[in-house]
Amino acid sequence: MLERDYKDENDQEMLGDDSGSHVSMSSCNNVDYDDYDDAGLEQHAVEPQNLYTEHVEKGNADKKLDVSESNTHLSLMNSAKSDTYFNGVPYTRFSKNDKLLLVAICALSGFYSTIAQTIYFPALSIIEEEFNVSEGLVNVTVVVYSLCQGIFPVIMGGLADRLGRRPVALFCIMVYFCACIGIACCRTFGEMIFLRCLQGGGISPIIAINNGLMGDITVKSERGGYVGLTSGFQVLGSALGGLLGALFTARWGWRSIFWFLATGSGVTLFFVVIALPETKRSVVGNGSIKPALLVNRSLLLSLPYYRKKLHLDNPDYETKTVNATYDPTVPFKILIRPELISLLVVQGLQFTTWICHMTTLSQRLKSDYGLSMVTIGVCYLPAGICTLISVVSAGRILNWNYRRRFAQHKLLINSERERLLAENNNDRQLVQSIMENDIKYKFDLFKTRLDYAFIPILVSNAGFVAYGWCIETKQNLAAVLIMSGLASLMCNCMISISNTVVVDLFPERASTAAGCVNFVRCTFTAIVVAALAKMNSSMTVGGTFTFLAAFACVCATLLVIPLKYGLRLQLARERRQAQKASDTKTFDENNIDPDDSEEERELSDLRREATLHSNASAI
Repeated sequence: MLERDYKDENDQEMLGDDSGSHVSMSSCNNVDYDDYDDAGLEQHAVEPQNLYTEHVEKGNADKKLDVSESNTHLSLMNSAKSDTYFNGVPYTRFSKNDKLLLVAICALSGFYSTIAQTIYFPALSIIEEEFNVSEGLVNVTVVVYSLCQGIFPVIMGGLADRLGRRPVALFCIMVYFCACIGIACCRTFGEMIFLRCLQGGGISPIIAINNGLMGDITVKSERGGYVGLTSGFQVLGSALGGLLGALFTARWGWRSIFWFLATGSGVTLFFVVIALPETKRSVVGNGSIKPALLVNRSLLLSLPYYRKKLHLDNPDYETKTVNATYDPTVPFKILIRPELISLLVVQGLQFTTWICHMTTLSQRLKSDYGLSMVTIGVCYLPAGICTLISVVSAGRILNWNYRRRFAQHKLLINSERERLLAENNNDRQLVQSIMENDIKYKFDLFKTRLDYAFIPILVSNAGFVAYGWCIETKQNLAAVLIMSGLASLMCNCMISISNTVVVDLFPERASTAAGCVNFVRCTFTAIVVAALAKMNSSMTVGGTFTFLAAFACVCATLLVIPLKYGLRLQLARERRQAQKASDTKTFDENNIDPDDSEEERELSDLRREATLHSNASAI
């Protein structure tokens, strides 16, 4: 049996096994390598499709390797490891430390998207007085920011999926930097509204780009943790925004807020230029392929250490995917999927209620409690810190539950295979056909990710109701802050869950899919915040949050769609797509037709060369 000797420290770290450096190729038979159909939207059912097969393809299509029972058992017990390799080549050349560095860069850039919203809240009443506008009109600056946060990621996310993560990230941060300077210098309320649109539209795609980047470098068994870390430190802006906004406003006025944002985003832009590598798999594969365009190249790649570590002089061309064409209709194709739109509606309503609670907090603590600006800023800390704890913890729970469910599923597959073989006279082809066509043998990603979703939804909405009535009846400030923290602790779990699900389902279009998440939640936020002042005056604050929480709980029943029908709908689409593909001439990478694109021919040649190289190295 052919084996590949992994002596590189980076490879061993990604394998996660300190005991040895030899990896059997047959243990990669159920690798979770993201596969797409012709439309670039459909991903095959997750994980153990080939667990019960006798053979697995390696490199050359004519070469088969026997899958032994021991290797199957090894794969069963190490599900988190087996999906990190594809044809003996690491899914990513980025080590754990590299991934943590990327998390830090993504979190730093995403920090300025979240903080730009909450840092502004303590200054709302000051801006209202300076420009002589009403509470409802000053809330328009929050509304337009939320609208642009929802719309622009859908557009820019598609460009990031086409051109690469790095160039789009550079452009977005640069626009945000300029908008912050403009707001700090604006003289009229109209200018402020326009520049807030530019600010929100500039930085909001960063969140979607970051999710796409995490999808590029992680496999499903670890993705929840990394997405949770990234999201958690991004929402650190929510934790610190209120306090920083109050401090800056009290000491230097509200304009100092935007000078701070301009300075911070300028420093972030510098770090992104220097250290952020391109990760889009159609551009760099698993990170070992040097980008063709200068704008996609990080300056770190010129260092010998990183050239050696990422194997830039010996790239893994077989990990490079065909670049997806830019299709502006992709977001709509994602949003019309019932199992996805139901999830996005639920998380959108949760996020909307949370933003309304943050908006109300600033205005009511000053008008009803008579607190100073600095004290109001401190009152944002419970909500922000609990949000950070919530998102990071949710990511870890998602990872744990994925591994648990996946291990259970593999045990089921193994036992069912043995039972079916005994019942069908060891007819392996018949057993394989039975298991491939029966939905109960498929791994249900939706149930795995949404196992515990109802708990945080119910607890958070109960917290919002209590918070609203504490504010309305002017209860002790401690009670208000405790309810604010409790609601925030549970509410933002849905952010980690929804982001992880869409990246799992659309890793090659992760930025576009994450943009859809932003679109739904920010659109809901803009609509509700625009009406918040009138709702509070006509329904009272307690009544407003009772209504929002009740509506969110009722809509949470929509999660039954992905939980019960998600896998069935996904497999039905895959079968329709497979039938459509069988009626047309399919792409054969070992026999390119003259009509095929130049890019596909070049990519096929590179893959064949890389396969030969891998075979030679293995021997």
